[in-house]
Amino acid sequence: MTVRRALAFSYIEKYGSFLLSLVSTAIISRLLKPAEIGVFAIGMSLVGVVAVIRELGVSTYLVQEQDLSETRIRAAFTLAMAMGVGLCFVLLAVSIPAGLFYKDPTVTTIVAILALNFALTPLGSVSQSLLVRELRFSALTWIRLAQAVILAVAGIGLAELGWGALSLAWAAVLSSAANGVISLWVRPHDMRPSFDGKELRRVFSVGGPATAISIVDELVASLPELVLGRTQTLAAAGLFSRARGMSQMAHQLLARAAGPVFLAVFAERQREGVPLAPLYAKATACVVGLGWPALAMLVVLADPVVRMLFGPNWLAVVPLMRWLSVAAAVALLTSGAYHLLLASGGVRDVLHAKTAALPAQALPLVVGAMFGVDAMAMTMVLAAAAATLLLGQAVRKRLGIRLRDQLWPAMTSLSVTLASAAGAAIGLLVPAPYSALGAFERLLVGGSAGVVFAAGALMAGAHPLRAEIAQLLGRLRGREKRA
Repeated sequence: MTVRRALAFSYIEKYGSFLLSLVSTAIISRLLKPAEIGVFAIGMSLVGVVAVIRELGVSTYLVQEQDLSETRIRAAFTLAMAMGVGLCFVLLAVSIPAGLFYKDPTVTTIVAILALNFALTPLGSVSQSLLVRELRFSALTWIRLAQAVILAVAGIGLAELGWGALSLAWAAVLSSAANGVISLWVRPHDMRPSFDGKELRRVFSVGGPATAISIVDELVASLPELVLGRTQTLAAAGLFSRARGMSQMAHQLLARAAGPVFLAVFAERQREGVPLAPLYAKATACVVGLGWPALAMLVVLADPVVRMLFGPNWLAVVPLMRWLSVAAAVALLTSGAYHLLLASGGVRDVLHAKTAALPAQALPLVVGAMFGVDAMAMTMVLAAAAATLLLGQAVRKRLGIRLRDQLWPAMTSLSVTLASAAGAAIGLLVPAPYSALGAFERLLVGGSAGVVFAAGALMAGAHPLRAEIAQLLGRLRGREKRA
């Protein structure tokens, strides 16, 4: 499978999953209260901190291993399964103290339910990692879309039946179980345990540092809700969770969708001895060129987005969403750096950069505890800038790519971003009532104008995306002529 085809399937999966999540989130937000969303967000954050060590970096190992054999696949699966089952029991034991700490028994129940995921997830994770290594992103796309459908349907159905915050937890368990069954059916592998010490150590030599990186990332991602839930209110945690979910849209749909493809392709090019710098520069330019305009439109149209999706009870999300969207835009500048460094053997460089950024990442937590959720969202921008600079320095040290050369996509994408924001602002001029219908009208006009303005600026400039679009259009015309 070619890189472009792999990216296409990866984007189909992410966009499809996002749309399903968006619809289910909008429906569930009307069925559950902010405090119920906040309780689930706290439980999910507690579980997320532990989840990162579940597989011990097995997925990263399977994708980048130079000489992968069935024996090594068995060793990787053994580590993942042993850790998953072990952590399931750990979380069951931790669930009661967690509920006592937050003075809410629902937290205990949610953590206990989500603990079941740890024993289920390894069933599908090894198969999916092998599909990534083999660049079989078409099969991976349909597996993950099926999981997203089950998650959405189960969540909405249980919430409608009155299960409250527990509906989201049980939906996650059901989708994980289905994901494991489907993944093993599509890409079976030998599930017999392996206790070969040499092979287990080989997996851990890559997976250990990769797991440490994931721990740092998950702590940074989970602590805001945990801090707000304890020092402010459960509703504040729910508001921040909703705002960050929307602001991470571009990162989810672009950077994370491309991430597995980047890692697989970078690793393949590394094995072939091909220089990675040109490919990395082009990949970053394309991700930023798509992500910044989308985030700019979200900043401008935050109010109608919230009114239409979540309703008037969630309007406090608007300022949070705007600040967190700016932070997400900063993070996009080095969105491919992690996979580039992993593919080039620089897993420890990533770990050092992530660790060095921890003091800056802790700043929003302190500010949020003292001044509230709005102040926390503002300081997330500074934290994102510090993390981006440190990760860029790691790329410079490992591959010799200067920091200014890594940041040049910002300059080429700036005109497209400003154009998209100008177009989106037109939507705010629509004389519509402040209702869900009026919000839809503003979004329709503003979103359409933003896309048109951005496309015009893109085609008028020299952005790398212009050549990609021209090539795509050329292929489509060629197919029409042959037809």
